[in-house]
Amino acid sequence: MRGKLNKHGKYELFETTNGHQILALDNKEYYALVEGQKGDIIVHSDADHKRQKTLQKGEFYLADFEDDPEFRDQPHLFMEKGKHYTELILPNGLPTQSDHQKKLVRTDEKISKGTIKEHIEGKGNKGTEKQYEDKPEGLRAKTKDELYEKAKEKEIEGRSKMNKEELVKHLKDK
Repeated sequence: MRGKLNKHGKYELFETTNGHQILALDNKEYYALVEGQKGDIIVHSDADHKRQKTLQKGEFYLADFEDDPEFRDQPHLFMEKGKHYTELILPNGLPTQSDHQKKLVRTDEKISKGTIKEHIEGKGNKGTEKQYEDKPEGLRAKTKDELYEKAKEKEIEGRSKMNKEELVKHLKDK
């Protein structure tokens, strides 16, 4: 299955005169990116910030994924940076006025625009189960019972005592 596009537009990530990072989506929605003691958070904010310098700007995609072997089943915010996109994972989505702060996971992934379009807009043949069927990321999307049946077909010894990750590892090595 592919991702579901929730929003697409222009963004700017800038630093304020106070040294805070602010993410502006379409110059309508504003969020502060905050490094916390228990991990990073994203906080709903307003437009009332003085820009010191722009850190990044360009196109963004906000998408949810389900059973996609390449992306976790969580909302992702992809932000254009040069020829690639950077990724923020938003386990609980974007903050709102009533629920103003949410967990944020920053990654070092560089993702091509083609990959994003294929997984969100369905262009090309990437993201299909067939493409990933025997790759570790595709195997992880299967249930333990499905993995057990594959292990049985490949006559992997000790399969009945293996957990899901062990089945994935042994199937990947075959």
